[in-house]
Order: sequence, then C-alpha cells, then structure tokens
Amino acid sequence: MNKQARETAIDQVVVEIYEAYPEILERFGEAGKARCYEDNHHHFDHLQTAASLGQSEVFTDYAIWLTNLLTARGMNKNHVIDNFQRIHDVLETTNDSDAKAFQQLLKQGIKAIQ
Repeated sequence: MNKQARETAIDQVVVEIYEAYPEILERFGEAGKARCYEDNHHHFDHLQTAASLGQSEVFTDYAIWLTNLLTARGMNKNHVIDNFQRIHDVLETTNDSDAKAFQQLLKQGIKAIQ
C-alpha cells in the first residue's frame, strides 16, 4: 500500500476510534492515542508482510498475539476487533492495489480472535 494511502487510512481509523470510545482517551490520555497510531502502523506492517508473502497466518498469528498482549493490559478484545473492522471499512474507500488482500486478511484476523 502506498505511504499516503496508508497514513490517510490510519488517521481516519484513529479519529473514528476516539470518537466512538472517548473513555479510552480519558483512561490512557494522549500517550494512549500516540500508541494507537503506533499500533495501527504495526497492523499495516503485518498486513503488508502477510500479503507480500501470501501467508495469512502471518497476520492471524499477529492478531492473536496482539489480542493477548492488549487484554493483559486492560483492553478488551472487542477493541481489537473494532480496530480491524474500521481498517477494513476504510479500505473500501481506497483504490490501492493492496486493499482487497488486506481486507481478506483482516477478516481472517477477526475470525481468529473471536
């Protein structure tokens, strides 16, 4: 995915998350918001790697690991699912060549952690 499309998607996803869950900002502050941006960059890195290799387990293994890590830190797995679904939905609005592959990987990641 090209860098500009990726950054635009991440910006939109983070804004949507914080609009939907203002309590996250109250709980984790601006540092948590910065972490959300960082996490979404990691999501895209793993999507890109999985798509490039043609190995969905690269992303599903990451999704499971991430969910375990975040739930141990007080987050809910539904927040991870919501984040992935928001990325999926934002990718609907792009014509980037990786979007469809990423969306399929996101569906598999969501299924793996449900």
